[in-house]
Amino acid sequence: MGEGLQNRDVAWTSPPPRVEKQRVSGIDLFRGALVILVILGHFAELSQRHHFLTWFGVGFRMPLFIGLTGYLFNLEQARSLSSTGLLRKYYDRMVLPWLAACAMALVITGSIDWFSPFYAMIRPPYHLWFVPVILAFMFAAKLCRLGPATMLAIAIPISIGSMYVFGVGHHVWQFDAWTPDRRYFIYPIYFALGMWVARRPAPTHEYRLLLVAFTGLLWWSRLYDHPSTAAEAAAELLLCVPLIVLFPWLRRITFDVALISAIGRDSLFFYLWHPLVFALWSAWGFSGALLLALAAGTTLAAWTAIARLPNLSGVLGVRPVAPPANAPAAGMPDTASPEGAA
Repeated sequence: MGEGLQNRDVAWTSPPPRVEKQRVSGIDLFRGALVILVILGHFAELSQRHHFLTWFGVGFRMPLFIGLTGYLFNLEQARSLSSTGLLRKYYDRMVLPWLAACAMALVITGSIDWFSPFYAMIRPPYHLWFVPVILAFMFAAKLCRLGPATMLAIAIPISIGSMYVFGVGHHVWQFDAWTPDRRYFIYPIYFALGMWVARRPAPTHEYRLLLVAFTGLLWWSRLYDHPSTAAEAAAELLLCVPLIVLFPWLRRITFDVALISAIGRDSLFFYLWHPLVFALWSAWGFSGALLLALAAGTTLAAWTAIARLPNLSGVLGVRPVAPPANAPAAGMPDTASPEGAA
């Protein structure tokens, strides 16, 4: 028995072997573009909370992120691992950077108390909901032992019903402090749809799907001046579901934009830390286009520097700079972003 406990300890503390997988340029490019849109959306929100550009991105940015995570999630591998093993797999690449960002947010806002760890999980501050929500979806998919089609069938009524209860756009309701963040309830449909799409052949009527998504985008844009909880939920679904169904076509993209793809590979770093950079420059009195330029330059410079600091890069969610070809790669942590977890 003692030997078994020792083996489990070694399994937890020993880093998993680093497996280099061929990157898919279309997926990295798409993910990088989504992160940039998230940053621009938060900038628009900071500049003018009710601006059209703020509203425009709300309808698709995070639903597509959730869908892409489900699409790339290796369900079969997750089910072959124990719950501890699955948590260990994502600890370095997701949980540790998220803990660091949460700690920083709590310190800056002075929100530290006995219940802070509890609230960080069920009601994370601002944008930090993504990691606990996506981990909840991953563990639910692992533990339920149902097929992706069955999980999608269950997720559809839960998510659509929750969208009408909590709202997705202008009028968003979050009930008392002990209830989990609404994203736990409204986003399962996108994660389950991504898993289902990953196991289906590429769609053959892509232009029709794009037309449906474009119709949803026009409808969503019109709702900026005509708030309606029911219409907003329907428009978001009409916009996002066809685009998630089209994810297999990302693998056919052959062109690349190096900087955007690199941002996509380190999407967790940019996602977690850009609000802090905005806040710091705003505290110095900068605003408008100058604020955006300074924040972008600072974030890119910090990203480049942190990648060269192995002891810090993993904590902050940055993939370390690859060693020289003749250097051993053993022991290097796999810090791929959560959206690319396979």
